[in-house]
Amino acid sequence: MSAAAPLTSGAGRVRVARALALATVAVLAVSVAARTPMLLPDLVLPLVVAGALVGGPVRGSLVGLAAGWLVDLVPPGAVVLGTGALTYAACGLLAGAGRREGLASWPWVAAVGVLASVLLGVAGLLVGVLSGAVVSVADSAVRLVLTAALCALVVPVLVRVEQHLRARS
Repeated sequence: MSAAAPLTSGAGRVRVARALALATVAVLAVSVAARTPMLLPDLVLPLVVAGALVGGPVRGSLVGLAAGWLVDLVPPGAVVLGTGALTYAACGLLAGAGRREGLASWPWVAAVGVLASVLLGVAGLLVGVLSGAVVSVADSAVRLVLTAALCALVVPVLVRVEQHLRARS
């Protein structure tokens, strides 16, 4: 068996697609945020939640850890390096605990996405307060609501796409 064999399987293709999507979204989020004064939802979290719901808690925490490292390292980066990685890993672990065999209902998938958004928002507030940064509770609340809404809308679609890609292999 060659080293490239795992990438030719359906699961390998899904992993590569997820990694490319995470890198693209992390860079896109920073680029868009730098060009607008508007508050934006977290664009990375839906990918973490979808991967966790399909793969379970261990895979979810690993996807979250990788996504968090990307968020920590893409400029401007994290105030405290590693906090994004740990926060997204916790979100992936939480979302992975919500995994259901077969097709999960849209309300369940959306609820898991909203819970992960709340965890991300609360962790962001705590990191901001503990690092001595100026924290706007109102801005954090708006961002949490936007992220939760994005997760509720996008995560069910991402889960179905990933399940479809896995079933094709």
